[in-house]
Amino acid sequence: MISPHPIITKGTHIILDIKNIENNEILKFKNSTIEILDKIVKEFDLNVVDKAIHQFEPFGVTGVYVLSESHLSIHTFVEEQKVSMDLYTCKTFEQSDNLIKFIELLFHPCICDYKIIDR
Repeated sequence: MISPHPIITKGTHIILDIKNIENNEILKFKNSTIEILDKIVKEFDLNVVDKAIHQFEPFGVTGVYVLSESHLSIHTFVEEQKVSMDLYTCKTFEQSDNLIKFIELLFHPCICDYKIIDR
């Protein structure tokens, strides 16, 4: 059966590995992680429909914000002073460069490696 609605597959997936984060205190606990994700959501006008944040013991956090646009996720690795993040939107995201710069400022000083994939 042929669907009367075309499938839209254009989207943007930004994958970030942020390393050498000097202030690893911000990586330890979920309150700091929530603050970081909330700043990103506010700055880029993303629409959160649900949240899941897990605090590891003694420290470390994994968090996912489910967006109406898709998702924003973060995984902290305190001992390694790094964070893995990704943002996937099911639409073209014209602010990729601004997002990367914004995240670099949140974790400054750091090294930010990233990939931008059109999907």
